[in-house]
Amino acid sequence: MRYVQEFLTARKLDGLAPGTLEQYEMELRYLPPFLGKPTIEATKTDLRAYLAQYKDMAERTYMRKVSILKAFYTWTTYEANIPNPMQNIKVPKEPTSMIKYLEDKEFEKFRYVKRSLRNRAIIELLVSSGMRVSELVSVNIDDLDMENNEIKITGKGNKQRIVHFNTIAKDKLLEYLDTRKDKNPALFINKYGNRISIRAIEQQIKREAKLAGLRIEATPHTLRHTFATHLIQRGADIIFIAEEMGHESVSTTQKYAKLNLKARREMYKKFMAI
Repeated sequence: MRYVQEFLTARKLDGLAPGTLEQYEMELRYLPPFLGKPTIEATKTDLRAYLAQYKDMAERTYMRKVSILKAFYTWTTYEANIPNPMQNIKVPKEPTSMIKYLEDKEFEKFRYVKRSLRNRAIIELLVSSGMRVSELVSVNIDDLDMENNEIKITGKGNKQRIVHFNTIAKDKLLEYLDTRKDKNPALFINKYGNRISIRAIEQQIKREAKLAGLRIEATPHTLRHTFATHLIQRGADIIFIAEEMGHESVSTTQKYAKLNLKARREMYKKFMAI
């Protein structure tokens, strides 16, 4: 694990967000048990076999796994002068499928699923702020400005920004924080008193989406998409949305401005149908 630890330390010094760093560490821990040998000794054949297990997963998940392994083995090539076994394994192209988000009625069904105070605060905060789940798990209580409904967060590239949250999220946060008797600085903790993980939130949302009977398998990113899409539909300025979401380029945000199929149908009926 020596090279893995050195790699993670290097990425941390490069300013990789804590949540992303956690994903790197988790992925690199899965590999040695499969290989039956140190990570550094993996061959191209080993890695193709490892990745083949995940071919049927969501494209973005599979793409992330390939990207993490490529980053690690590229680093070891320079640091340990070891041939890169990922060199000719291609990163899949990012999927161009339609953005998945919850319409108002769907979110209402999801909102009122029975859940703990902590989980309710997490859901309301994600959907009203649009922050990434990796950003959420890194938030400390001291980062909150309850008077102005603002949070100071650290996003990609260790860049800081301010995001906002609505009154419902504020109320749920106050209810949840009122139950906290510990001294952990983290905003959200697990049952063991440790900072909550990305994986725990992903599992929570997946389970609750199923309970709500949603048409899609929701993820934390679904709530981020929901935040952006609803703002677009209500006429919010694209630059404002880009800044709230931490997009480096407005072109990234513009994908939300494309009308969804249902909206296009309604607009056609209104202006063109005879």
